[in-house]
Amino acid sequence: MRKEIRDILAQYADEKYKEFSAGLIPGAKPLMGVRLPRLRQIAKSIVNDKEEKLRWQDEAAVYDGVYEDVYFEETMLRGMLIGYGTAKKSVSCGEGLAYLKSFIPHIDNWSVCDSFCNSFSFANRFRGEVWEFMQPYLYSDREYEVRVALILLLSQYLKYDMDNRKIARNKKVCMADLVDREPNQANNPYLEKILAALDREFSQGYYARMAAAWLMAETFVCFPYESTRMLAGECHMDQWTYNKALQKIQESLNSDPAVKDYIKSLKKG
Repeated sequence: MRKEIRDILAQYADEKYKEFSAGLIPGAKPLMGVRLPRLRQIAKSIVNDKEEKLRWQDEAAVYDGVYEDVYFEETMLRGMLIGYGTAKKSVSCGEGLAYLKSFIPHIDNWSVCDSFCNSFSFANRFRGEVWEFMQPYLYSDREYEVRVALILLLSQYLKYDMDNRKIARNKKVCMADLVDREPNQANNPYLEKILAALDREFSQGYYARMAAAWLMAETFVCFPYESTRMLAGECHMDQWTYNKALQKIQESLNSDPAVKDYIKSLKKG
């Protein structure tokens, strides 16, 4: 990013927070130590700046090496600018997808990936187009391309109904939920597609596998009937990812003891 933005970030650098965070984000660029709430505040101030002293479109763009990101926080801020900026109704489908395409190659750690995906509500306006766009990434052989696709499914697709309204996750999952489906559970147009995308081996790397396990576990909490049919049937997940998904379901506070015992019995190997 430009030096002007880097100087703004430097004002909020915290050495202790930097030391604390460095070990939690392997593979990331050097950290400045700026906390996420502050980064969100900076991103929103740029996106909502009516005088456009700093245009989010300029700061979000990839500058072909002229203004490369040196620090972790710069890449994180770039992702937030794209997330908040493309949420504006004035941004067309083509423009939003172009920003998404330009940013994905710069995602090199789980933290940037997950924060960006959670902010990318652009998908709520162009759900079908984003779904089609993400297919090559979902089946890529690159670790973070797969992770960004899976986390987008988790944050922008799993919990929305046919009318694009938020679906509440189950506060408690009991054995009866595994053999009978609640009426609202049939109202997610992407549920079967999400399960189909998970029903395969994951070999792209640790963070892709963890994303698949996390998505599978969260799908179970939201849609236990359909998820159980996959997990207890001829599931094609690789053994590590499958067992990690089962572990996450068992660790969930939403699963009652009987469900946890049943899920444990499905473990492979």
